[in-house]
Amino acid sequence: MAFRSLGSFRFRSAPSTRYYRCPITRNTLTPFRKVSGRQDSGLACKAVMAQEAAAIVQRQLELYNARQVDSFMELFTDDVVVLDGITGAVIASSKEELRPRYVERFKSPVHCELLGRLVLGDVVVDREIITGLPNGGVADCMATYVCDVAADKIKRITFVWKPRTEGVKL
Repeated sequence: MAFRSLGSFRFRSAPSTRYYRCPITRNTLTPFRKVSGRQDSGLACKAVMAQEAAAIVQRQLELYNARQVDSFMELFTDDVVVLDGITGAVIASSKEELRPRYVERFKSPVHCELLGRLVLGDVVVDREIITGLPNGGVADCMATYVCDVAADKIKRITFVWKPRTEGVKL
């Protein structure tokens, strides 16, 4: 089988399947079903999925800091699940359950500072410090987001939350 070049991608032709090589990871990939809106070839690599998941979470962070509740809530699937990573308790199991939490949260001058980010495929882990919580509260947070890249939305969040100020709640 002969290899041909297509921009940054190399692929080998076979009668029924094309295998693309990711320009970043150099992994050979199998056909990728409609994950990226930027697909030209109908295939995309895992690195592209990771970039898009990170972009979704970054938009969420920016809208959180701007306290724009309507735009912020549009970044979640209707059946989003939000969990407390320490207790395993379900904080919200839908967008409708989640919205009142952020309406209340955005009444204060809340601000999230990103300390670090890890991305693996459609999973993004952020390490954050949250300031401006009620009564001047501050909290350390680690949030794990699972994204639906095809829909450009977040479908699951797990928070590990440690208050630096007494009385601050998740």
